[in-house]
Amino acid sequence: MTIGHAPVPSLLTERPPEEKFGNDLPRQSRADTPLRQARPEIAPVRSAAPALHQQYEVVYEDAHGYPLLAFSDGQWWDMASVSPRPVSVRFALRRDPSWAGAVVQTVCLWMRSHPHDERSFDLATELALAVGELARQRD
Repeated sequence: MTIGHAPVPSLLTERPPEEKFGNDLPRQSRADTPLRQARPEIAPVRSAAPALHQQYEVVYEDAHGYPLLAFSDGQWWDMASVSPRPVSVRFALRRDPSWAGAVVQTVCLWMRSHPHDERSFDLATELALAVGELARQRD
């Protein structure tokens, strides 16, 4: 897909900006990471990708390669909890700000692909309310 003269990467291969993760800071091993201790043993997306992408249309991962958010049939899922749980567009937008643009793009693409689905209207409403809330907080 292209806009103007610059190529735009696929939504499914988009990665958050690396500078967000502090490349100049010393790296911790996975075992030393506090988040790691609070999480269940879930395989990184790279090794679990075939299984996750059969169940979910889109899977976004955290800095360590673990599933963070997933999207399927008009519903966002929090993959970082003990078991995947449905969450709102607002939650998905706020979960990791580096993925906010991809979250909006995923929702809009799904609504365009499913214009007569009742969930499209619900997603549009959730998105409008979440963006309005974020804009008010910015002021």
